[in-house]
Amino acid sequence: IENDIKESMKTEMAQLQQSAVHKHTAAMLEMGTNLLSQTAEQTRKLTDVETQVLNQTSRLEIQLLENSLSTNKLEKQLMVQTNEIRKLHDKNGFLEQKMQEMESRHREELGTLREEKGSLQVLVGKQSGVIRELETQLTRATGNSTAMQRQQQEMMDTVHNLISLCNKDGVVPNSTKRVDEEKKFRDCADLYQAGFYKNGVYTIHINVQETKKVYCNMETAGGGWTIIQQREDGSVDFQKTWKEYKMGFGTVSAEHWLGNEFVYLLTSQRQYALRVELTDWDGHQAFSLYDRFHIDSEKRNYRYY
Repeated sequence: IENDIKESMKTEMAQLQQSAVHKHTAAMLEMGTNLLSQTAEQTRKLTDVETQVLNQTSRLEIQLLENSLSTNKLEKQLMVQTNEIRKLHDKNGFLEQKMQEMESRHREELGTLREEKGSLQVLVGKQSGVIRELETQLTRATGNSTAMQRQQQEMMDTVHNLISLCNKDGVVPNSTKRVDEEKKFRDCADLYQAGFYKNGVYTIHINVQETKKVYCNMETAGGGWTIIQQREDGSVDFQKTWKEYKMGFGTVSAEHWLGNEFVYLLTSQRQYALRVELTDWDGHQAFSLYDRFHIDSEKRNYRYY
C-alpha cells in the first residue's frame, strides 16, 4: 500500500511538475509573443522615424544645394558689381580730372569776361552819354519839325477854308475847282505826283467820306511812301488791344501805328508795295521791299498778303 501510495504520489507529482512546466512554458511563450509584438511595433516606429529622418535629410541636402547655387550666383553677381564699381570709380576719377580742368578754364574765362565787362561798362557809359546827347538833339529837331508840320497843316486848312468860302459865294473859277479836286489825294503817292516833295503830315482821303492824317516820306526810294508804322525811341507801348490796333495809336509825326482798318481801306484802293526799313543804334540801315501788299478786312482778321 505504501508503495502504491508512493507510486501514486510520484505519478501525481510528475503530473503536477509536468503541468507546472506546461504552464510556465505557456507563460513564457505568451511573454515571448508579447515581447515580439512590442519589438515589431518598436521596429515599425523606428522604421517610420528613420524614413522621416531620411526625408528630412534629403530636403536639407536639396536646400543646401539650392543655397550653394544661390551663393555661387550671388558671388558672380558680386564680382560683376565689383567690376562695375571699379569701372565707375575709374570714370569718376576721369570726370573729376576733367571737372578740375574745366573749373580752371572757367576761372580763366571768368577773369577774362570780368575784364571785358569792365571795358564794356566804360564803353556803355560813353555810348550812353552820346545817346543822351543825340536824344536831346533829336528832341529839338522833332520839336522843330512838328512845329513846321503844324504850320503847314494850318496853312492847308486855311486854304481849304478860303476855297470853301469862295465856292459858297460862287466866285471860284474853273481852275480853282480843278485844284480842289486834285487835293482829294488817296495816298502819299498822289501827293508826291501833285508836287509835294517834303516829308511831313498830310491829309488823305481813305474814301469819299473819310479823311485821315498820315505821315508821308517824300525822300526815300523815289518818295511818295505812306507810313503805316514808325518806331524810334520806344516812347509808345505797342502792347495794345485788338481795338487799338484796329483804330491806330500814337502820334502820326512820331511813333505810331496807322490802324488795321485804315490800312485795309487804303490797300483796297489799288496795288501797293511794302518797304520795311530798320536802323540799328550805330546808324546802320537795312530794308526789305515787297512788290505786292494788302490786308483783308476785320472779318478775316486783317490777314496780311
